Amino acid sequence: MSPVPKPNSALARFPAEVLEAYQRYRTKGDPVAVQEVVIAAVVDYCPARGGPLPAVTDESRLVEDLAYDSVSVAELVFFLEDLFDLTISNDDLLKVRSIGELRACVIRNLATKTPAA
Repeated sequence: MSPVPKPNSALARFPAEVLEAYQRYRTKGDPVAVQEVVIAAVVDYCPARGGPLPAVTDESRLVEDLAYDSVSVAELVFFLEDLFDLTISNDDLLKVRSIGELRACVIRNLATKTPAA
């Protein structure tokens, strides 16, 4: 059994439950935990977070509902790529409009990721 990884410093500003979800992903490969981390990142990187955040659901659209622009989407994607050690292609990214699509994209890319040796 592999040792429990140290908390990722990129998640230091996130609530404890997000850190716990990330640990569940790292130790058990839990896809539900990945979804929890992705939604927390979407909320954290949300440009509209200065005011009241609209209800965040899988149907919430990044641009239309949450005021993301190309720069804020890029920052979010770079964060997720670094956090989960994966690459999201431009083709995949162009298909992402909603939080649900982003979560599905991350999980799909994790499932096809070549394990580190």
